[in-house]
Amino acid sequence: MDTSKNNSERRLKEIFSSFNEAWLTYWESYVRLQDLLYEGLRAGREVSWLAATDEKKLSEINQVQRELFSGMPRRLDYSPLGQITGDLSSAPSKIADLEVALNQELESCKSLEAAIALMKDKVNAMKEAMRTAGPAES
Repeated sequence: MDTSKNNSERRLKEIFSSFNEAWLTYWESYVRLQDLLYEGLRAGREVSWLAATDEKKLSEINQVQRELFSGMPRRLDYSPLGQITGDLSSAPSKIADLEVALNQELESCKSLEAAIALMKDKVNAMKEAMRTAGPAES
């Protein structure tokens, strides 16, 4: 029985170790995506200002963007591991929370893909409209 318990504990340690490797891969990907999203927001914001044909429109665009940016999530604060309980009895609920969060992320990624496709369509439409309009006047 003791050997069975040791094998079970060893297997559990291996599983958590491989999870930590996967988590680091996920985290690195998350940070890269977040950086790209911020860059996309910056670039999109600059293009959206082109629609400001007058001061009133400029003010409206600025107000909408201010509201959007005020609701934007901030980068996560680091929480030291010492503040997190290592009690395995809480593991099932933490794993369930992670599973729910990952499922929600997956759905959000689908929504993000659709939004990116829409933006790309609009960029292509703008480029085509500018191409057919001829050279920009100075």
